[in-house]
Amino acid sequence: MGTTKKLVVLCLVLLMGIAAIMPSTFSWYDHNGSFTGVRMSYEREDLPVSAGTISTSTRKYYMENEKKPNGSVNAVYYDIKGNKEYNGGAISGTQTVAANTSQYYGTTITNTANSPAYVNLYLQSFKNNNNFFVGTMEPSLRDKGVSSSVHLKNKNSIRVYFQFGNANDWNANGAKKYVVCTNKSGNTTVTQITNHITQGAANSSLLARQTEILGSNITNTYYVDLADDTTSFYFATDANKGGLNTSTGATALNWYRTNTITNVQSERGYWLTGKADDTSFCAAYESFDVPGGISVMKYFDTAEINQGQKAFVSLTKGIHYTGSTISYSGSGGLTVNAGSGMITRTGTGSGSVTTTITGSLGDTKTVSTTVTTPGAVAAMPLAMNIKVPAAKTEDGVTTNGEAHVVWYIRNESASTACTFSSIYYTK
Repeated sequence: MGTTKKLVVLCLVLLMGIAAIMPSTFSWYDHNGSFTGVRMSYEREDLPVSAGTISTSTRKYYMENEKKPNGSVNAVYYDIKGNKEYNGGAISGTQTVAANTSQYYGTTITNTANSPAYVNLYLQSFKNNNNFFVGTMEPSLRDKGVSSSVHLKNKNSIRVYFQFGNANDWNANGAKKYVVCTNKSGNTTVTQITNHITQGAANSSLLARQTEILGSNITNTYYVDLADDTTSFYFATDANKGGLNTSTGATALNWYRTNTITNVQSERGYWLTGKADDTSFCAAYESFDVPGGISVMKYFDTAEINQGQKAFVSLTKGIHYTGSTISYSGSGGLTVNAGSGMITRTGTGSGSVTTTITGSLGDTKTVSTTVTTPGAVAAMPLAMNIKVPAAKTEDGVTTNGEAHVVWYIRNESASTACTFSSIYYTK
């Protein structure tokens, strides 16, 4: 046997010997210990309802230029021991921060209870302006800018369209016509049908289909707006609006009321042919699609915009409304881009934006957005969930728990002063 073969055999023998004394389960880890992963979890501290007596005291900081004329106007001053120095006693009553200046404050929160308190601080009657900013230096460095607000509102409106045949049907003896709706709560509303659109060339495709079913003498398309919680509805003449009337009066024939329609959807229309449904003796109808028909699901109800600020009230097709075209117009100290819905506040007081949506049949629907200038904010948040230590007693001496919040108001307005009436808290 050659030298090489002898070495190979020797290696195999050694490996078999090692395998014989190894445990049956192989592991790279020491079997004397365990190796497990650490599960990631979000741990939170539930904030208890704070008990006991809480009080606050707020003072202005000295501004550095009051001590050192060559210093920074907006710096906070500390004394030689690192203590915060205040400008006089605790503030009270309405406070004013002049135009183009900043003012720093320190609020001390005192807790007399024997358990921690969790406190929220607010500015009372803060005069809102897009050039006024409130922030905290301690316990956080979070800046809170006050800007315009715009509020979405559900319009709750679905428009359905319908047309009437003329002969021996809904129009007999000038009968009034109604839509009777039931909502998901089971409440019923009765609406007389009066709104109509005069047919024109724009409706030629619908007129062609209408002529096939009703004849060429139909000139109007009617419409009615249903609440978006409508679950079913039916069409009826005045004698049948409370239910099917089987008498044989001239305006009360039993087919002058359709079966209940449960497929409630926008961009939908109905032909009321005046013929009887052979299975129910109600009035027969056929349905058709109205691409570009109007429904408004949501719109901007109110907007608060300061002078010089801008905001959008534009609606998104398919999300906020259905229809063919949309435009915006404004009044009362507002400049409004007719295509984009961008509002610019040029004056003060109340104004309004009118949003006009046009459907494929030429009908329109409008909604109005009220635009106001923000006044005093009842509760401008200053700092939230501040933990105030519990009071403690040592050697018969009780020391109240205290927390300190350093905050500021930055007034970037060139001419308007910023005011607030007081500091208040919730716990």
